[in-house]
Amino acid sequence: MRHADFIDMTEDAATGFGLLLESADLATPVPSCPGWSLAELARHLGGVHRWAHAQLLGGGQQVDRQTPDAPLADRDALVGWFREGAADLVATLRELPEDTPCWALYPPARASTWAKRQALETVLHLWDATDSLGIAVPIPSNLAAVGVAEVAEDMYPRQVALGRMQSLEERVELRLRDRLERPGDSRSFGVRVRLGPVDEAPADPSTAASETTPADATLEVTAGDALLVLWKRRDLSAVDARITGSRAVLERVLARPLAP
Repeated sequence: MRHADFIDMTEDAATGFGLLLESADLATPVPSCPGWSLAELARHLGGVHRWAHAQLLGGGQQVDRQTPDAPLADRDALVGWFREGAADLVATLRELPEDTPCWALYPPARASTWAKRQALETVLHLWDATDSLGIAVPIPSNLAAVGVAEVAEDMYPRQVALGRMQSLEERVELRLRDRLERPGDSRSFGVRVRLGPVDEAPADPSTAASETTPADATLEVTAGDALLVLWKRRDLSAVDARITGSRAVLERVLARPLAP
């Protein structure tokens, strides 16, 4: 996906989220974000937008999170507050060159990383909001595939580096059945994403470790469902999945804190 595509998806998802805030019951519980109401989810997402915006303008230094209080008790004020943060983020992402240096959660430390991260953040939380209202919107498969790779290649290694979990010992292969390895070739297999020991995980899935070390389990699923499972929005039992190898290993790996 292109840098501009991520920005467009952030803007579209934020627009949809803002429309929900205008009419939905803000006290609605959000089951996929335990303990939060729809208003509290808006406070979180609006805060993340402001935090990401600050990093983009931080000159390469990490900027502490300093988010003004969201006006949870006033619907109109909350909608305005949320839209202001999203608009500032999108405008700055469009204005800055994608290779602008800035602190980021994971490499590369540049604006393009925030464009990708905020598209995923905003689209996933739009899913949370719509799911809580019984109208869950599907996550675009191209973005979902990017998000699955982000968990495996960026979030999971970061969790290990921060001491939030130990490196995996088992190896799990995710096969995204709706994203072909060779676009346009219907005979090609679904895109493969691998989770395994951090010091073994290759940047290029065609390298030897990925190809010659057998996976303990393989999960064949759509990209959207894979993303929801990895971010613990859906259980394996709730998605259309084909599992080969050890289901116990797969469940053990998916239970780990692979993403924050």
